[in-house]
Amino acid sequence: NRAEYLEERKMWNALLVHWNELNNRTKARVNTTFLTFNKIAGIAAMIALVLAFSWIYLNSGQKESKLSAVVVPPGQRVQLILEDGTKVWLNSSSTFTYPTTFNSKLRVVQLDGEGYFEVAHNAAKPFIVKTKKYNIRVLGTTFNVFAYSKRTKDFEASLIKGSIDVSLRSDIGRKHFFLKSSESVVEINGLLQKQTISNYDRFRWKDGLICLDDVPFDELMRRFAVYYDIQINIENPKVYSYRCTGKFRQSDGIEYALRVIQKDLKFRFIRDDDNNVITIK
Repeated sequence: NRAEYLEERKMWNALLVHWNELNNRTKARVNTTFLTFNKIAGIAAMIALVLAFSWIYLNSGQKESKLSAVVVPPGQRVQLILEDGTKVWLNSSSTFTYPTTFNSKLRVVQLDGEGYFEVAHNAAKPFIVKTKKYNIRVLGTTFNVFAYSKRTKDFEASLIKGSIDVSLRSDIGRKHFFLKSSESVVEINGLLQKQTISNYDRFRWKDGLICLDDVPFDELMRRFAVYYDIQINIENPKVYSYRCTGKFRQSDGIEYALRVIQKDLKFRFIRDDDNNVITIK
């Protein structure tokens, strides 16, 4: 891993040099520049980011602010510390957009995926997480958001401590859900419903673990499909009655997890890399 990391680091440094040269030549003419770097493994996972820098308006009436976008590759995780001291963990296949400097009124970020937030308290400057469908507004607290737009329509905001306000982006000012510690709000059949958090192990994804507690097989496959960005088709009806309890390292990969489950459940799986599909038979 160390040898591979050093090789990847050389490439990363070369890309940074190229980025600086390109940026200096085109700064006066180009408003948006992309620097991509996806190839990564082992301890070099933190380098596997796609950084995009652009000048846009965060909200109407706000000053221009430079944005950074982080794209997490499938099977990896990333941790960030924002300029206000807020800590953010991003799960596999997530995209996170944030300003390099927050304005004087709001701290606004955007998430497509799963994120765990430890927000630095600032009563005068609310922290807002925008997802495709919902906004989460806080002052300072710890919470988890599951809001992928690809491969799933599920939404869940879970409050570890503090308080948060969850509202529809298209219905601001009308329907709000205020959560207290150990509460979550989940979208079921298009409607948000409050629940009580019974198991905090599922938030250990930020430590690289997929923790399962009596999870139905098909639900687990939906989660794997999101985390590893792959389509999973189930053609064996017998697997639906199986429920899984245990832990997997996310970095071990989906095929390892399926082989472990095969020790308790009889099924076959076929992986089609050309079409990015796994079929359970």
